[in-house]
Amino acid sequence: MTCQKMVSKEEPRSLRDANCNLVSDRVLSSNMATFVVTTSFKIDVGKIQEAKNLAQRFGVPYLERKKYSVRYLIGETAGALVVYKDKLIYVSRDEEELSFHPDTAMLRIKNGHDPLIDLLGSEPLKILDATMGLASDSILMAYHGHQLTGVEANPLIHLIVSQGLQIFETSNKRLEKAMRGIEAQCADHFSLLKSLPDGEFDIVYFDPMFSQALTSSPSFQGLRELACQARLDEQVLAEARRVARQKIILKAHFRDPIFEKLGFARQIRPNSKFHYGVIDL
Repeated sequence: MTCQKMVSKEEPRSLRDANCNLVSDRVLSSNMATFVVTTSFKIDVGKIQEAKNLAQRFGVPYLERKKYSVRYLIGETAGALVVYKDKLIYVSRDEEELSFHPDTAMLRIKNGHDPLIDLLGSEPLKILDATMGLASDSILMAYHGHQLTGVEANPLIHLIVSQGLQIFETSNKRLEKAMRGIEAQCADHFSLLKSLPDGEFDIVYFDPMFSQALTSSPSFQGLRELACQARLDEQVLAEARRVARQKIILKAHFRDPIFEKLGFARQIRPNSKFHYGVIDL
């Protein structure tokens, strides 16, 4: 699967938009080249216009919802981006859903102890999450006082997650503040790293999650279909070494040989599917 560029007739309005337009040449890969945009039932005029704008932004059809099911509107396309009052949901042809919810981060916060936070230490750090995905790690780190920039190469995932970070409401106002403070950029992490000055961040964090695909979570299923499956390699690591001042941290499946291949000191976690690796700089 190759990452591809959002189709837009507008000129980029910012560096963030420009980065997003450089991701690749179409919205999604060959099997995801076409999807539709629609709304939920009984939606207001403003949300209908938002859906139309998104369809134009991605260069895909807008379909009026009327009384049709999402599955009917998807037809022979790859899926549908559905605009709701307070969220966006991508529904695949197989009726798997991808949406934003900080439930994983909330659970880790509730547990009170997390090995990633232990690795970071107590001092506030400036962190680049180079593989943001659904932003669970970014939210957790931001909640513990760190300054987060998250990078996601796929324009649809970036759209769903970046909007969710800004509008999701919770009674936990500290969590809400943490989400609002995350800067979510749409870019290929290698290209972004190359564009950054030396020592721009204290920590560069990677979670290249597709080397060992896990299928237990419906959210993961949707993410796996959409995500840009770029591996962490020596070229990317060289740029990360230049950009990070203190550490590069890697999260990967415990069976993944990437730790030893790229020289990370593995932090073994008994009875866990994931280990962390660290390169101290």
